[in-house]
Formats: sequence, structure tokens, C-alpha cells
Amino acid sequence: MVPVTPEEMAQAVRRAGLSLNPGQLADLVLAWQQLATLSARIPRDRPLVDDMTVVFRLPPPAMPAPPPQPVGKTAKKAAKPVPAKVARKKKAPVPRKPLPPAKAKKKARR
Repeated sequence: MVPVTPEEMAQAVRRAGLSLNPGQLADLVLAWQQLATLSARIPRDRPLVDDMTVVFRLPPPAMPAPPPQPVGKTAKKAAKPVPAKVARKKKAPVPRKPLPPAKAKKKARR
């Protein structure tokens, strides 16, 4: 990374369409200078073999497991197909008790 002057950073900020106050611009220049310093400290003369990311290898993906077979009662249910009429059968509505007369009057007033 190349060190940047405040004037160069102001020009880059204007090109980006940003409007920063002088304090924000000074913070941006300082952050850029710190990044340039940190980037310069990264060693680049080492061989790729020294990189630890080369050490770890993932095993090849395993074959997908077959679906589990039902066991016990679920196996018997799975073996028998359900007729269409039984599967679509609706439940009968549950009869409700009539309200006592006092509560029926209050409900009617609402």
C-alpha cells in the first residue's frame, strides 16, 4: 500500500461521491497510514509450503447414507398403504353445551 497525503485522500473521497468533514477525513488518512504500515510488516519472502493453510486437507465427501428403514410399529404402518377415503376423512364437529341463561343474556348485550 502506498502512503497517501490528505489532499490525495480528499480527492479520492470526492471521486467516490462522499462528503466528509475535516475530522472524518483526518481519521481516514490516519487509518490508511496505519494499514499501510501493517501491510508492510507482513513477510512476503517465505515459500508457500510454510503457510499453515496448506497443511490441512479435507477428506473427500462421503457417499450419502441410505434413508433409515422404519422399525417396529412404524414399519407395519409404512408397509400398508392408506386408502384415499380414509386419509381424507374429516373429524366430526364437537357439540357444545348451551350457555346458562345469565351468560347468554350478557353475551347477547355485547
